[in-house]
Amino acid sequence: MKDNEGTGAALSKEEQDLRATGDSIRADVSRLAGVEADKRALDPKDPDVDRLSDVAVDLANRIARKTRAERELSTDID
Repeated sequence: MKDNEGTGAALSKEEQDLRATGDSIRADVSRLAGVEADKRALDPKDPDVDRLSDVAVDLANRIARKTRAERELSTDID
């Protein structure tokens, strides 16, 4: 895998893992923002608010797990 800065330098396995984890976190954050926007558009009494809140909690927990893993990955890079 090449870096995105045009140097042509190959990324180490750890750097690839860190980048992939960051990409995954960004995707989950984007999805979480979408879920929150969907909730905001609903009447607070709409039963979908509760369902979407569950989705939001699951995404937030997933983001937290991935950010902890990202921190560990970053300490493994020389």
